[in-house]
Amino acid sequence: MKRYKHLLVPLDGSELAELALTDALDLAQMTGAELTLLQVIRPIEHVLAADTGHPIYIDQQFDSQKMLALGYLNSVCERIDCYDLPINRVVEMGSPADTIIDYANQHTVDVIIMATHGRSGLQRWVYGSVADKVLRGANVPILLVRAHPQQAEMV
Repeated sequence: MKRYKHLLVPLDGSELAELALTDALDLAQMTGAELTLLQVIRPIEHVLAADTGHPIYIDQQFDSQKMLALGYLNSVCERIDCYDLPINRVVEMGSPADTIIDYANQHTVDVIIMATHGRSGLQRWVYGSVADKVLRGANVPILLVRAHPQQAEMV
């Protein structure tokens, strides 16, 4: 088996996305790889309450969302059995698929492990597929875990 050193697991906050963690932890344990949990925040485009005299600027909104995302990633680490593996928690802002690909390229990621949300047909066309975009655009191997709502309910 190839010796992986760095695995990337993008999470969007859903239970379905977290189903990829089981495979990621198993692979990390087998290879001794470092694991990075990545949550991507979509770009913030507007100053909130600009006309009230107490605006919340874009950088303040990002800081607030980043703290929430880090809290989520920390809670994920508390819930899973990490096998004493090194786990990084990272929050980035951008388009999810592009940010995942860019992160993998810039941080010497060996494998991206992510769940698909099981959308097909019209739903996939309307919502797009981050997994599909990453699959087509990444320069590293990708392990896609097919996730179904029924699996998330059993977790």
